[in-house]
Amino acid sequence: MQGWIKLHRKLQEHWLYREKRKFSRYEAWLDLLMMANHKDNKIMQDGELVEVKRGERITSIRQLMESWAWSNTKVTKFLKTLEQDGMILCKITPKKKTHITILKYEEYQGVSGDSDSEEKTQKRQTNDREATQNNINKNVKNEKNEKKKHYSTSVNKKIDFRDREIALQDWIQSGRDPEEFQWK
Repeated sequence: MQGWIKLHRKLQEHWLYREKRKFSRYEAWLDLLMMANHKDNKIMQDGELVEVKRGERITSIRQLMESWAWSNTKVTKFLKTLEQDGMILCKITPKKKTHITILKYEEYQGVSGDSDSEEKTQKRQTNDREATQNNINKNVKNEKNEKKKHYSTSVNKKIDFRDREIALQDWIQSGRDPEEFQWK
């Protein structure tokens, strides 16, 4: 399967997400992705200004234990497994803080320049809309041509006035504009 979806962080506020439970490894991985910074930021940590880049998170083993309802050992083993699989870098600071870097964050979350992505999406949508409108216009034109053929007669054939009236009434009853009715 290819492609990706965006999950808004507001999802973490939903009652389904907040339900007290023991997280699966999959849920813990998604939680790490949602916890990671979506842009570079600076935070105060123990009186020091620390830069936390896009795709990184400073947390603690204790916070992860509480969030996921796991033991210290299980959290530590899970982070090591993710690190061995090349999914994260995990560095425990001297003050017992855990600095997690999601290694393929850009791949999971798209281009860091969201405005570029939005621009491309808007441009693609505009092109699609124009193409659709062109197709609709062509279809309408084709329908009009078909209707004209249907109600037109050959020059050699004589049609009396009543046939023309019946055709015009049919035209109007089908919701078409009487101004567009042509009789040849």
